[in-house]
Amino acid sequence: MITREEENFLKTIPTFQKVFVRPFDSKTKEVAEKIISKVKDIFSEIRILHMGASALGISGQNDIDIYILCSESDFDKYIPGLEKVFGKRDKKSVIQWGFKKNRFDVELYLTDPNTPSMQRQIKVFKILKSNKELLKEYEKIKESMNGKSFREYQRKKYEFYNRILE
Repeated sequence: MITREEENFLKTIPTFQKVFVRPFDSKTKEVAEKIISKVKDIFSEIRILHMGASALGISGQNDIDIYILCSESDFDKYIPGLEKVFGKRDKKSVIQWGFKKNRFDVELYLTDPNTPSMQRQIKVFKILKSNKELLKEYEKIKESMNGKSFREYQRKKYEFYNRILE
């Protein structure tokens, strides 16, 4: 099962885009810690989550997903300081920075933890972090999609997330 929001997102992914899944690289965690430390240097009070395959220690795209969590009403408080450290944000609709750090792609998001999509994402991450069998199953799904369509890869992930959340 896929939600309407997920289906709409899938339509935005180009059909020719491929996914390349690689074995876990422990250096991703070191790089994530350094980025988190930079954010904490300017905003010590803010809550930050490193999530995704690199945080789970499994095969993935060897990218790093970091979420800076605060109320949407406080976004303007944090954006200038984050832009000083990480440059101008990538998108206007989503507050996001994308950059390379030590050969790893990094996605840094400023997001409200109270939105349904973020709460859902955190819940999936916690389930995977605490259930080794589901984590192994998830990693196998990811590995089985290596070299295939990114759209189909994302669809398989969504189907898995929806199943474990039921």
